[in-house]
Amino acid sequence: MINSAPKRLILPFSQEKNMEPLGVEVELASVFAIAEFERSKGKGLVTRQPNEKLQFMAQIAYPLWVYPKNETAYIFDTLNQNSSTVLQVPQLPSAKAFLETLESQSKTRQEYTTFLLDNQSYYEQPKKENQFLIKGLIADAEFKKEFGPYRREAVETTTPSLALLTPKLGQSEVLVTLSELEKQQTTFEEDANALPECLRQINKLTSQYVTELDYAAQAIKDEAAAKIKAQEEIINPQIAKLNSDYKKRITMVAKGYDEEIESLKKEKDRTEKTISSNEEKIKFFQREAQSQARQNHFAFEKRWRIKGDKTKKEVDGLRKQLSKLGKNISNLNRQKNDELNRLSIKLDIEIKVARQPLVDLQTACDAKMLFFKQQIEHLFKLEKAVAEGVYDAIKEREVLNSRFEILGIKDSQLKYPVLFYVPFYLVCFQAGLSRRYFFVPPSQTNPVGFSVRLKGAFGMSKIKELFVPRFKAISALIDGCVLLIRQDTAFETEIDLLGEKNNFLNKPGDVDSISKGLVYLQHEGKLSEKEYQALSSILRNPK
Repeated sequence: MINSAPKRLILPFSQEKNMEPLGVEVELASVFAIAEFERSKGKGLVTRQPNEKLQFMAQIAYPLWVYPKNETAYIFDTLNQNSSTVLQVPQLPSAKAFLETLESQSKTRQEYTTFLLDNQSYYEQPKKENQFLIKGLIADAEFKKEFGPYRREAVETTTPSLALLTPKLGQSEVLVTLSELEKQQTTFEEDANALPECLRQINKLTSQYVTELDYAAQAIKDEAAAKIKAQEEIINPQIAKLNSDYKKRITMVAKGYDEEIESLKKEKDRTEKTISSNEEKIKFFQREAQSQARQNHFAFEKRWRIKGDKTKKEVDGLRKQLSKLGKNISNLNRQKNDELNRLSIKLDIEIKVARQPLVDLQTACDAKMLFFKQQIEHLFKLEKAVAEGVYDAIKEREVLNSRFEILGIKDSQLKYPVLFYVPFYLVCFQAGLSRRYFFVPPSQTNPVGFSVRLKGAFGMSKIKELFVPRFKAISALIDGCVLLIRQDTAFETEIDLLGEKNNFLNKPGDVDSISKGLVYLQHEGKLSEKEYQALSSILRNPK
């Protein structure tokens, strides 16, 4: 709603705590002195400068709209038609359209999977930047930083003591601009607010279809378990019978080999005993033959030697027989092991054949489980890619939202539009038909220091050091009036009319105030005696 009579607040030129005794008088005198030092006196070594006349000196106020909207105050330059802020607004993929498509294409898991696959890079589409021109808006960070605390020094007035420039940017235009800005911001906020819902819906649907797959997998697993159990009731008795049959066969085979091996072992033992007995006989025969030889009974000696040789031959034959028995036992043991291994392998094969239906059922179940696992992993993979795009979009919206936020300053107390007026001193010099303007933006006074007094004593005026601009960006705004005067004849006419009407030099009371201020400046050493006399003379007798 447009307020027909907006509140008007006047900002101070300087801070009260920096004002010295006779503060207003000193301020006026300082501006007058600075103006005189700026005025061309018609001198010049190479090119003679025109002799300028101080046409008028007045205090004027620059109007600024401060318009609150959603706890943010926007500052508008009401005079400079060329002043504007360009907001870069990208055309972002619509979260609402994303949700609508998701809703229509997620009725089945297959549709949802296709949707995720098709929208992997939905939020990564190339973005076109649109420029939104906000006429008159001052979004400069330095200006807002200065104006924030400065505006709290303002006082409300209905009868201002200084001249007020007429705003060219009306309240209705500001309202239209802010409405369009709010529309843009609301659109992006609604879209940004829909992004978390995109994530929720994706997570919900993925969880839903993963659960569906889990249930299906469990059903397959339970069905396979039931079939396996039914088959085991048939197969396990078969396997038990195979084990029993083969156990008997193995026992019989082992028994047959063991009996034959035992017989050979007994024969081997007997042979070993016979060999041992014969070896003792050989030793006996050798001793008897040696005894007969010592008695020279050669016939008996020969007889005993023949018996020894015969027994020795028998032992050699027995040893060969013993070796053969050992080999036969080894062969039988090997044959036994081979036969038993063959039976065991055959049993394993028959058991494997009997269990093959169970293996087939388990293999089929495992293949289906793998399929469901891959489907779930595929869903999670697709969801992750889309979700990452949404997260990136959320960050992008946060950056975009910050672009809107920095357009104004946070202020929850300001409820209605206000016209703030920034005061400045306007000095006009005239030479013939030509006019030159000099501006003094809001400043603060410097205390008189020893260096200022000392330099003044040497005749070097330090009057310019009396004023230090309080702000950089706000001063630049005031200095911009020079360009406005050149570009806008109507603005120049208004400046001249206000300057002439509010000229301090045409008002006896203000002239007296300036005179008092000059006395104070001279007394404090800010003006030399010569400068004071010259300025006082000009003040009383303007050229």
